[in-house]
Amino acid sequence: MEASGTPTPSPAQPPASPPPPPPAGPADDDRAGGGWRALAIVLMLALLFAGAVMAVAMVDIGDTRTCKIVNEEAREALEQGIAPPTDTECFEGSSAQKTASLVLGWPSAAFAAIAAVVALFFAVTGRHGRLLLQLTGAAIALGAISILVGSV
Repeated sequence: MEASGTPTPSPAQPPASPPPPPPAGPADDDRAGGGWRALAIVLMLALLFAGAVMAVAMVDIGDTRTCKIVNEEAREALEQGIAPPTDTECFEGSSAQKTASLVLGWPSAAFAAIAAVVALFFAVTGRHGRLLLQLTGAAIALGAISILVGSV
């Protein structure tokens, strides 16, 4: 073999090993498909709308006085011989209900806005679907409880 120019393999050298596998990167298996991404766009629009409605409702509830206060002002005006106020819009629950509704409603609007941003991120990248569902669930739960507390 030495005449052919190739060295004879020595028995002490191990055979050449295959190259190492490429480093593990993000697999495409954990990304969402096109249908889920399209659904995320629809969810984003719904979350933006719901968050805006909740924010407007919280501003309205925050600016509205309770019916107890409105009735007391009307009674005092009648006792003094003054015409009662014409603005009779009021929050029918107690001040504690109003406060609880506001305390739960504002975070609901915020969670809806954050979830809308995450939905857009999900639609672009196909990642963080679980976070999107958690934020959406939190926004819905807080909004529903806020509405229940305010209407009971």
